[in-house]
Amino acid sequence: MVKSGLLLLWRVLRTLLKWLLLAIVALVGIGASAYGLYKAFSMWTYETELMEHDKPYGGGDMRIRGRQVMVFKPIGPEQKFKPMEEWKNPEVAEPTEPWMNDIDEISNRATIRLLRGDMGKGIRRIFEKPGQNGAWWLSPDWQTIYVTTDWSNYKLPMGPDGYGQRWHALWKSVDGGQHWQQLPWPERTQPGQPLFMADGQRGYLVADGMRIWRTSDGGLHWQALPLPAWANQRLMMNPDGNGFSPWVKNTRARFDAFDVSEDGTLRVAFYVRKARLAAKLGEVTESTLLYSLPFTTKVEELPAKWMQPDAVFKQQSLMDIKAAKDGGVHLIALQGQLQPDQANGEQQRLAAYVHWQQGKETFRHVFAPHVIPGALFIGRQDQLVLAGESQQPDRVMRDSITLVSSDGGRSWDETNDGSAYAWYYETETNRIWKYEYHSLYWRKLE
Repeated sequence: MVKSGLLLLWRVLRTLLKWLLLAIVALVGIGASAYGLYKAFSMWTYETELMEHDKPYGGGDMRIRGRQVMVFKPIGPEQKFKPMEEWKNPEVAEPTEPWMNDIDEISNRATIRLLRGDMGKGIRRIFEKPGQNGAWWLSPDWQTIYVTTDWSNYKLPMGPDGYGQRWHALWKSVDGGQHWQQLPWPERTQPGQPLFMADGQRGYLVADGMRIWRTSDGGLHWQALPLPAWANQRLMMNPDGNGFSPWVKNTRARFDAFDVSEDGTLRVAFYVRKARLAAKLGEVTESTLLYSLPFTTKVEELPAKWMQPDAVFKQQSLMDIKAAKDGGVHLIALQGQLQPDQANGEQQRLAAYVHWQQGKETFRHVFAPHVIPGALFIGRQDQLVLAGESQQPDRVMRDSITLVSSDGGRSWDETNDGSAYAWYYETETNRIWKYEYHSLYWRKLE
């Protein structure tokens, strides 16, 4: 009898100990999770609600200057649905208007939108035109703005090259977006990305199909800069800019990277499968060619320029170019040979930071495999700030990340910014800004 009682008591104690141990483990896990959440959220300072009334919701390409905010936002139309009790099929939502069931109509109603305002007073639309894709440029004083729009009519049959029937326009404002002027531009020619010097008068348009135009009078007149025949070799499966992508049968070549420095020098990089260059270089294969073109370069000088690139990167692609204060250039590169144009799927290649000066590579840092590089920024104290994404092998979704180097690219500190609808590095204050849901946050870089 005593033996049975002791056995029963032992079983009860053993059960209690087991549950106590599980409770301790759970509390530790909750504490760790709470600390992780605290760490993630505590590094951000909430600033304000933003664009909560601009529908449909979404982020864009953001700029911040003091308390002023500007957002470039290619976006589709707002779609509304009937109350559930009005649905014919209780499992299928019904839109309020018939066109919302037509994918072509939805695509045709996409717009290029630009919003501007104050963090305390809210922001409003200052520009909106039809377009699935577009690009913009903003002067340092926020007075001169160029916007290009690209609109495809999905109700019309495809053109002979498989690109559909597209209309393009070029717009300009010199008073911060209060008034707009449509500049002369052929409506069937894509203008691409505007790139200007600080005066807003001298600049370029860089477009798909390896095309460059130059202006010295604020966009009233443009001069085409011809490229060599062998430049049009890297074909892109998705040849669009921002926003909605027309699905096309064929492909067009694009520049891998381009940038304009303060003195007006245009730097461009593009990948070639094969090209015969000047005698010292000879034939190059599977390489990226980097060029620098001063604004004063004459058209008749270009053939010789194209034969002698500043640099040849064997079996690499360039993602971004920024002029360095020491006279060199900061580069973000993807290492390894580019896969054939007809190959399907995304190619994962290791990214690297490269410093190039006086005709040679002076330093290279290779990032971890999960780093998907985006745009490179230069801080006031020569910090290198790289916006990117993290692609972990066990996750479908990518997180936004920021990598910062304060020693010339030799070491990089990585921070996971989580989800971000829009992201911006403000050089003047050394801050990272993040827009998520309807909220604007910031954090100071150390």
